[in-house]
Amino acid sequence: MSFLNSIAFDIVKNFTEKQKTLSTAESCTGGLVASSITDIPGASKVFLGGVVVYATEMKKQILKIPDEVFHYGVISGEMAEAMAKAIKSITGSDYSIATTGNLGPDTMEGKPKGLIYVAVVTPSHVYVKELKLQGDRLSNKKEVALEALKLIVKVL
Repeated sequence: MSFLNSIAFDIVKNFTEKQKTLSTAESCTGGLVASSITDIPGASKVFLGGVVVYATEMKKQILKIPDEVFHYGVISGEMAEAMAKAIKSITGSDYSIATTGNLGPDTMEGKPKGLIYVAVVTPSHVYVKELKLQGDRLSNKKEVALEALKLIVKVL
């Protein structure tokens, strides 16, 4: 069992015990966070659903992110927070996770490769974490998913 699967297992176990639910809105991780959770037996008791909103337009159409958030850029803490709040509202979950950022190899919006934001929304708080990763695209993607899962464990 990989470390990613191990953390996902703990999330499913803890959410099941506490009777809490979870949803995801992913950009740069392309569904890896949701996939990691749904790899675990019993995930259907806690995971309500998720969306991959990779293209900017999908953030607008599916999540209804307000135009003013785009002034900060799609690679921003504000965007991660707005995505997490939106999917929590859409699904009615107790908790939500969102990821957005630049996996590389090029700069985007004038922001360097490896600049990532992860947001977790709980029933009473919002947590946003900035990551500055140095790996290649695939290793960065896995690291972001891992950090997102670690953050949800930390705040549960």
